[in-house]
Amino acid sequence: MKKITKATIAAAAAGVLLVTGAGTVALWQQLETVEAGTVDTGHLKLTVDDNGVWTDVSGGGDGVPFDPATEQIVPGDSVAYTQTVRIDAEGKNIQGALSVGSLKALPEALQDEVELGLEIDGTADGLSQSGNVISFAEEGVYQVPVKITVTFPAGTAASTPNDTMDQPIDLNALTLTLDQVRS
Repeated sequence: MKKITKATIAAAAAGVLLVTGAGTVALWQQLETVEAGTVDTGHLKLTVDDNGVWTDVSGGGDGVPFDPATEQIVPGDSVAYTQTVRIDAEGKNIQGALSVGSLKALPEALQDEVELGLEIDGTADGLSQSGNVISFAEEGVYQVPVKITVTFPAGTAASTPNDTMDQPIDLNALTLTLDQVRS
């Protein structure tokens, strides 16, 4: 064989030995365990209980109890559902925002007749409010009052169509979303 061929075969064999670890020379080595403790993750939780209360607020003020299972609204009425939601935020740099999902719970016949409103009270310590978005900038547990208002404005016999009678307004599809944010 030629010297170049022998040199190529020897180089290839050396490369295989190095890649597979065969034929390597071991040098001193020491392994120590670092006892740095444990790092835990935090959490961001939203709790919406069935603690809401319906009231008839047609005359303004706090209103009187209203039972949607047995009572109905008519033009000129305004009813409100108030509830407190709980935000539990834990973590060193936790920040978040509570926002409200769609209020498109009205049947077509009521789209131009009934108004749905939403108020979120973001006045608690550590909270700030911009529109329907509540933000918090540090960990903690926050109680946030939420109020959904259903208003059926008074009209005239000519302006309130009869197809607005016996219509359900389904607020079960209303959603609140709690998102972690980073600034």
